Amino acid sequence: MPTGWLLAPNGKWLLLFRRDPVSLNNLPIFYTEKWQASSYGTPAKFQNRRAAPLQETIETWNELLQSGWINISNKLGGEIE
Repeated sequence: MPTGWLLAPNGKWLLLFRRDPVSLNNLPIFYTEKWQASSYGTPAKFQNRRAAPLQETIETWNELLQSGWINISNKLGGEIE
């Protein structure tokens, strides 16, 4: 499942991927939140949020990882509910 935080290669942006807890199990919806990153690589300022189905979210997650984004979920506490 694509959940947690990804940090942009330039360190300026963070994306939080999390499942909508009220979406149906057979049709899960995921939120992707864009944050400005502080100089410490932590969320500093919320930018926007979008919702997408599971398959689209998986594709986005994988594309970002392949283009150099770093999964830092363990440093920021993993998934946020």
